[in-house]
Amino acid sequence: LASAKELMRINGTTKSDLANHLGESISGAITIRAFEEEDRFFAKNLDLVDKNASPYFCNFAATEWLIQRLEILSTAVLSFSAFIMALLPQGTFSPAGFVGMALSYGLSLNFAFVVSIEMQCKLANQIISVERVNQYMDIQSEAAEVVEENRPLSDWPQNGNVDIRDLKIRYRKDAPLVLHGITCRLEGGDKIGIVGRTGSGKTTLIGALFRLVEPAEGRIIIDSVDISTIGLHDLRSHLGIIPQDPTLFQGTVRYNLDPLG
Repeated sequence: LASAKELMRINGTTKSDLANHLGESISGAITIRAFEEEDRFFAKNLDLVDKNASPYFCNFAATEWLIQRLEILSTAVLSFSAFIMALLPQGTFSPAGFVGMALSYGLSLNFAFVVSIEMQCKLANQIISVERVNQYMDIQSEAAEVVEENRPLSDWPQNGNVDIRDLKIRYRKDAPLVLHGITCRLEGGDKIGIVGRTGSGKTTLIGALFRLVEPAEGRIIIDSVDISTIGLHDLRSHLGIIPQDPTLFQGTVRYNLDPLG
């Protein structure tokens, strides 16, 4: 049971990686074909399938081992009961009584077997759920929404000048850098195009402007204000973004353009 619970947890984790890779491959099929990377993605998919199949097979084997042990126990109890009933004096039980005792033993052991399997599955699912909750509890909270001693002016930004200085970003402490020391200046009113292959960090750079991910090093200054020193609400409420995946709500065009009024 202990092995089966751990294997079920590993199975759930590897299945999540497989489903995530499959979803990414489907959504980015056009890009994958454009760069002729079908073989690499297909090979990675097979690798993830193998990683998921291994704990699944071991979990299946552990369940079969439990089934075998319970069936052996059931057979032993039934055989012992039949042997004892055969040794009892004739007339102690009626033929219907013999049949009833045999059925009751079999049904009780089968019921215990089914209950044990269900309890194993429920317990394993609860363990996986608790581990996921613990992972979310360990996520570091975002910065404060408002920093009272350092609030920007109500009409900030006036010009829209963006000064990026040696910006380095990684998504985890032990992860490699996604942006490697970017330095540039964007003048207000200019139309800037950021070009690069998939995974080069275009979305990360835009996310850094909204502090969706905090810089490992470097600064972003908008109209002489370092955005890392102000609150998230003051920053995000003064900037606007149109996502690349459009979402329309029910209602009028006005409501879709300005849902908060």
